[in-house]
Amino acid sequence: MHQHGKNRSRARSSAPATHQPRLHRKISFLLLQVFLAAFFTSTPWAQLYTGSLTGVVTDPSGSVVPGATTTLTDVTKGFNYNAATDSTGRYLLRLLPPANYELTVKAAGFRTAVRAGIVLDVNQSAEIDVVLQVSTTKTTVEVTVAAPILATQDAVTGQEVSRGYINDVPLIGRSVFDLAFLSPGVSPAPGNTFGTPSRANNFVSNGERNIQTDILIDGVSTTGAEDGTGGIVPLYTPSVDAVQEFKVEQNNFAADKGFSGGTIVNVVMRSGTNQLHGSAYEFVRNQIWDANNWFNNADAIKIPALRYNDFGGTIGGPIQKGKTFFFVDYEGLRTRTMSTFSAGVPSAAERQGDFGELCPAVNGVSSFDKNGMCQNPDGL
Repeated sequence: MHQHGKNRSRARSSAPATHQPRLHRKISFLLLQVFLAAFFTSTPWAQLYTGSLTGVVTDPSGSVVPGATTTLTDVTKGFNYNAATDSTGRYLLRLLPPANYELTVKAAGFRTAVRAGIVLDVNQSAEIDVVLQVSTTKTTVEVTVAAPILATQDAVTGQEVSRGYINDVPLIGRSVFDLAFLSPGVSPAPGNTFGTPSRANNFVSNGERNIQTDILIDGVSTTGAEDGTGGIVPLYTPSVDAVQEFKVEQNNFAADKGFSGGTIVNVVMRSGTNQLHGSAYEFVRNQIWDANNWFNNADAIKIPALRYNDFGGTIGGPIQKGKTFFFVDYEGLRTRTMSTFSAGVPSAAERQGDFGELCPAVNGVSSFDKNGMCQNPDGL
């Protein structure tokens, strides 16, 4: 018995039995890390909601300044986008998410120029030219952009719906896509209503057929074709508090979009920033705040119960400041409704098959014809 126990002890301490599975697990874990690192650090594909910024850098005489360094900074996240001017003095920055930016331009022998208050909208291609001032000392010229930036790089028509609109404009049923009706040429489809019972893209845009608008959320189409109808069905409608902004793009949009009869709703979801922020809300309806209807009052019937609670919240912030962020939202809806109505019930004679009360006999003769129709003009 003692010798058998020693053999078991040797088996447990042998290297092939214990270290080999651990080695396999370590190798698998390392391979998984390499795959994730390669996936997340690979060159991203162009996203349909991002925009671009370009311009020409010149000196006071109007001559172009090649080799100038341009840095575009996302004010809320701290991201930097860098480019240098080419031989014609032009810089070009691509794949810019909608945000509030600050542009810094530096060149040897010139004062540093800073343009603040640059707001890029969804899929906007903007242009800002910069004139550098000659200087022998380190000075900075800061200019705040007051007027909205005109998109002169394309011919897309449409309407930008900003976070301000989303926050401030009342929405029936909190259907965020109803804000598309703020765009020129967009009107409800025949028989359509506002609010959640309606499809998000069920509107007429500049005369095109309704249910033909594609919806992009962060560059991804969230619609599907409905068999047999030619319509496009929205597959997901985000919460109002989760949408940063969206743009209704009508006609002449770029070739990277096209699953549409002529209109695109391009949505950008909210994101975390370097500051922790959040919100909580509840929209309430209750019968105690409503008036009873006339018929209920006449019959001494209490107002029917109504419970409508739309509640939720958001929270977003940094995981690693200036690099990684998170944003989470939740929305719940609880409803309970009741209603009252009035209806007639058959009398004792009618329950026995006698409907003379509805069509009185004339001179003792029934007023019903052979088809059962009442011939008495005073009948009901």
